[in-house]
Amino acid sequence: MKINVNNTGINVQLQGSGELALVFLHYYGGSSRTWESVTGQLPDRYRTVAIDHRGWGLSDAPESGYRIEDLARDAEGVISALELKRYILVGHSMGGKVAQLMASRQPEGLEGLVLIAPSPPSPMLLSSEERDRLSSAYNSRESVGFVIDNVLTARPLSPALREQVIEDSLGASVGAKAGWPGVAISEDITREVASINVPVRVISGELDRVDTPETLQRELLPRIPHAAMYIIPGTGHLSPLESPGVIASHLAAFAASIEKSAAVYHSPGETIAAFDEAFNAGKIDNLMSVFSNRATMKMTDGTVIESNPEALRMALIALTSSRPVKAAILMVHVSRVARFLVDGFASYILSPLNVRSSLIADFCTSAARRAALSFNSFLRIKAPVRSSRKCYKWACQGGVVMVDDFVSCQVAVIHCCVRI
Repeated sequence: MKINVNNTGINVQLQGSGELALVFLHYYGGSSRTWESVTGQLPDRYRTVAIDHRGWGLSDAPESGYRIEDLARDAEGVISALELKRYILVGHSMGGKVAQLMASRQPEGLEGLVLIAPSPPSPMLLSSEERDRLSSAYNSRESVGFVIDNVLTARPLSPALREQVIEDSLGASVGAKAGWPGVAISEDITREVASINVPVRVISGELDRVDTPETLQRELLPRIPHAAMYIIPGTGHLSPLESPGVIASHLAAFAASIEKSAAVYHSPGETIAAFDEAFNAGKIDNLMSVFSNRATMKMTDGTVIESNPEALRMALIALTSSRPVKAAILMVHVSRVARFLVDGFASYILSPLNVRSSLIADFCTSAARRAALSFNSFLRIKAPVRSSRKCYKWACQGGVVMVDDFVSCQVAVIHCCVRI
């Protein structure tokens, strides 16, 4: 169906029902059809709204209006026309940059943001030759086929999906094909995205050659500190077509967490439990999701990692894979998130099996005293999943600020205080 917004007919595909909707924005070269293999695997209790950007798919193609702002206003018009009361934005590549701008405005009803292989908010400055090459990438079946095989994918698409991508790419208007490389890709929305105040999930293909995981860790994550990134193995840039089942699983889990108000941690205990489970299972994506992207981590060898998600990921991979874990006390400061004032501390003590728990408690008490903290409660000692280590956990309160309302407990600072 078409919805008239901003004097332009915008085509949308609707599916499912329910109060919570997922609004899908496609990549440069795609259409609402890009999402069919994903939406077909989502529970019917979610309403899905897949939009054709102006100039793409079955939407109208005005001569102008292909900035990020224009595409965002179109999507906002669709959401308003459909009277969506609760929704999650899902943006892929170019659509991811559009979704970031929309979320930065903190619209009523927005409850979450999922960015799939998103274009980062920082500008990509192209030379005239690069701009011409990108603009002409979708001019013939041969050029589109070359881009599919050598740029967009890491695994072969089925003949039907390959033909779909070729049709969508060739069928776009001249203005739409020129708009992204000519203007939108170079737009800078880094200041705007700092205002995003809903839970954010970033999904990246391990083998993405367009917006690589390294690029996203460098250009996107530090600008949205509470965003959590998940990497899909063996997948390229077109993850909704290459790995639709995995994308659908991530979306369903994220939507369920929104429904249960579990997308953020509401207490120090929840943060500690999430850390414990992810650490002992060696699930790096889940472990990274506990920490802010502006975390500072000081290792026992003196190495300091600050506001560097890529380096933090590598350090945690090394830490979780070591046998046994080097003993360390990590004092974790819980950050202020969005509009809510949140403060507090938790500590994680990772130790070899031969270290006495009383010694650990002595060190923890000493570290807390030096940090001007007082112990609030001893939570628990849990048997590890792996036999090579134990993980002891305490929760502490600030000496001055009393914490009684943890809205979100994403970790902002990690300090390794002592070597046991």
